[in-house]
Amino acid sequence: MDEEDGDSEKTPCEEVLLDTQRGRLRFNRRLILRQPLRFIRAVGPLLTSHHPFCSVYEGHLFILRGRKWCIGCFFNSLSFFMALGLLIVTAITVPFMIDRSYLFWGGAVLVLVSFAMSALHLTENKKLKVLSKLILGSSFACVSWAILLADGLTSNLELKFALIITLYLVVVTILGYRRVVEIEKECKACEYEMRWSKCPGFKDILCPLVDSKFLYPESLPQSGSE
Repeated sequence: MDEEDGDSEKTPCEEVLLDTQRGRLRFNRRLILRQPLRFIRAVGPLLTSHHPFCSVYEGHLFILRGRKWCIGCFFNSLSFFMALGLLIVTAITVPFMIDRSYLFWGGAVLVLVSFAMSALHLTENKKLKVLSKLILGSSFACVSWAILLADGLTSNLELKFALIITLYLVVVTILGYRRVVEIEKECKACEYEMRWSKCPGFKDILCPLVDSKFLYPESLPQSGSE
């Protein structure tokens, strides 16, 4: 009786996720192409959080206006654009205060400081994590602006932007690799052993996609159908 009651309390999404007889979960690509805005709304929690909603990852998230946000992406972006805006205003109003060499090498050193804080696990403290992301975003803005100022702001813009994008991809790749290794280590140690569809931390991420039919279970061939 208890088992039947437990099954009856499952939501339609949980019935799909916990079904041991289903195949792999697949994206409904045709529906996504027909209803892209609806898909973006359904996948919204993952777009801003980038992490499962479980206690292991609480230190990587914060809540703003009822939505969970990734600390790294939010504060990196915020500090980058604020610092870049400040540098542009300074260049227009008091250009003599900007020394390109100090800007570049100072920014490069601070990028390394941010990486060191992460490598030394200082960012396990939530406040220090926010600080490290503020340092990383603003220091990368300094490096980017120093590159743009080389030989005059308007010269070789294509080459300068290509260099900035390359440096950005290098930084993102380093951060992404480290994050993947950490997630693999943490989730393999979990009782769900990286079985995402069974993990409660992914429920709020997967259920809107399942309920909206953007995610569906693959049908398995029936054994003994002959």
